[in-house]
Amino acid sequence: MSQASNNVSKFLMGFAVAAITTTTVYAQAAYPNRPVRLVVSQQAGGSSDTIARMWAESVGKSIGGTVVVENKPGAGGIIAAQYVLGQPADGYTLFFGGVSQMVFNRFTYKSLPYSPEKDFTGVGMLTTVPFILVTNPATGMKSLNELTQKAKQSPGKLNFASAGLGNSTHLAVELLAKALDISMTHIPFKGEPDGVMATIGGQTEVMAPVFGTALPHIKNNKLVPLAVIAPQRLNELPDVPTAAELGVKGFDNMGWSGIVARSGTPAGLVDKLHKATEEFHKNPQVQAKLKGMGVIPLPGPASLLMETTERDMKAWGPTLETLNLSGQ
Repeated sequence: MSQASNNVSKFLMGFAVAAITTTTVYAQAAYPNRPVRLVVSQQAGGSSDTIARMWAESVGKSIGGTVVVENKPGAGGIIAAQYVLGQPADGYTLFFGGVSQMVFNRFTYKSLPYSPEKDFTGVGMLTTVPFILVTNPATGMKSLNELTQKAKQSPGKLNFASAGLGNSTHLAVELLAKALDISMTHIPFKGEPDGVMATIGGQTEVMAPVFGTALPHIKNNKLVPLAVIAPQRLNELPDVPTAAELGVKGFDNMGWSGIVARSGTPAGLVDKLHKATEEFHKNPQVQAKLKGMGVIPLPGPASLLMETTERDMKAWGPTLETLNLSGQ
């Protein structure tokens, strides 16, 4: 090849690289030029869905676009996670990921079709929520001690509902049961609202929904609160003790959630979404709504979500493995 031809080739190659770089930068600068989808693995109406919609509304305004929430419940969040991973890593399809999808599923499903650490990158942590261990009033149980006694008298007879196999509402009860040395039968549902209604209706006797979902039914005397799974008692339920007060330690912050994107999403887009998430946390109206739901905000760097995932993998892994959940 002549020197002239070689120079032409180098020029064309440089031009191509510059064109690709310019196109990528332009695409990021123009983001979003169509609606962004936030996929939620829970049914509409639950607290996770409510928080997701609050984030979508706030972030949509911050980035000058529209964020649409899509609910894809079932299979412990696997359906939703796979859907997101089947879309381009272009920032237009995001995942509302919580401790269930990012940590617990690893120990619940024999062949989890995604790797939380490898397939996702953190956009921003959102909240942590207290759980409330509740029973149907017809059971007559009004304390954790009464539940423990009844479960020990008839191992496996009591049924407890959850928002799905491996969901935090499932494993909160499993881990409590293990700590209390009792056995109950798990009945999974497609989402938290279905599980709550089953407990109210008597198809199941026990559940640990999140605070915001449980509170209205507790106030209407349709559910009886036994214990709060949170660092401290809640102002709305001052007479309900925490699990730690009742001698069950290590259940303070189980229900965290945040936003993740597919790995490979351009860093500039992730940063833009994270800055919009920071605005979400600073918004006084958002803070007031979260407080009304009994939800605790968790602001922090984009890296916090994946750091928390790794932390909980190590913290909960040994105990979850002993439950042999994947063998169910």
